[in-house]
Amino acid sequence: MNLPPSNLYSLCKRFEAFCKKVLTFQNYKLLSSEKRWRTLGCVFSDLEEGILDQYYTIDDYEVMHNGISIDEFTFFIENELLYQALLILSPKRMEIIVLSFFLDMTDKEIGKKMLLPQSTVRYNRVVAIKMLKRIMEELYES
Repeated sequence: MNLPPSNLYSLCKRFEAFCKKVLTFQNYKLLSSEKRWRTLGCVFSDLEEGILDQYYTIDDYEVMHNGISIDEFTFFIENELLYQALLILSPKRMEIIVLSFFLDMTDKEIGKKMLLPQSTVRYNRVVAIKMLKRIMEELYES
């Protein structure tokens, strides 16, 4: 397109004016849209903790839990590392840990149930906790 310089300059100025109008209108649309959304809604980061908890749920499937059965009780353990570590313990120590921490039984009550002296229960519980710590550290590192 061969236009004289004055017409080319005029065409460029008109195109520049057109672009400015389009951009101004687009900016106006964005600002009014943002203003409308601010009046109608809110940002999740502005909500309080308790209110935000009402808007989501966490699915919890029993299939994903691992169960340990002792007598008539079944305990589901969500933490895979803890479950594996408990399985490595001897059955007696695992039962002492489960009765102590899951059923909140005292050493005396556990001793009565398992026909063991209270000092033996306490010793096995302390040793089992140390073993659990060591086993879980090993499992976590591997």
